[in-house]
Amino acid sequence: MISKLAKNIAHFLVVQNITEESKEVIYAYGMELLISDVLNAIIVLLIALIFHTLPAVVVFIAVFMGLRQFVGGYHANSYLSCMFMLVMVMLAFSYGICNISGQITQIFSIGFIATALPVIFCIAPVPHPNKPMSEKKGVKLRKRGVILAVALSVAVIVLLVFQYQKISLYVSSGILLSAIMALLGRFLNRGDNSKR
Repeated sequence: MISKLAKNIAHFLVVQNITEESKEVIYAYGMELLISDVLNAIIVLLIALIFHTLPAVVVFIAVFMGLRQFVGGYHANSYLSCMFMLVMVMLAFSYGICNISGQITQIFSIGFIATALPVIFCIAPVPHPNKPMSEKKGVKLRKRGVILAVALSVAVIVLLVFQYQKISLYVSSGILLSAIMALLGRFLNRGDNSKR
């Protein structure tokens, strides 16, 4: 559906002489990515609004997306499976993680970073088969990913010390999800040559 809509938009741009016919495929691909990103943003916002967790979701997504660009990892094979996975993650976060309270919040926060950091240290960055990376770029991404993961983990500890348990849980959840996606990507791309 997304692919067909993107192709129709790109074709419309060619028919209207907004772009050249030779660039139609490029525009179609760009439209696919744009439509997918917009739909994903709408899904995230809807779930956050339904569960009244918008501030928590903003922190969680910002940490996850910020770290993921350096750590890499799993990407779904289709837009539909990507959206399904996004819905499952957002429901688990908005309904599950956001409802954790009391002392257990501290335990989860510490547990999440204690689990995520070794994974990120050991395997980041995890390239995708469609986006191979040079060794030089891998080293650069690894350094940035590790520095950011450590900085965010320190932020979690500081937040806990100053009694901002909920925010520390949202940050540590984003770090953990980045590590999980890296682990999934490493496991599912095992036979791929684009790996370091």
